[in-house]
Amino acid sequence: MLDEEFAERVLPFDENAAVHYAALVSQRERNGRPISMADAQIAAICRHNGATLATRNGKDFDGTGIVLANPWVD
Repeated sequence: MLDEEFAERVLPFDENAAVHYAALVSQRERNGRPISMADAQIAAICRHNGATLATRNGKDFDGTGIVLANPWVD
């Protein structure tokens, strides 16, 4: 049921996102601001797909090059 309901709404962490992931992780480590694996995967998926990330935890995604939206404030 969930597979059918969300099939077109879930973006995969695929080979293209993995390229963005590697760049994000290395950039953040060089800048002295490591990023968690989960946050880096989310940011990489957004970067690859040009997606906006809706989160109230924007500070963890600063400097990742993705557009953020806080639906609890915006």
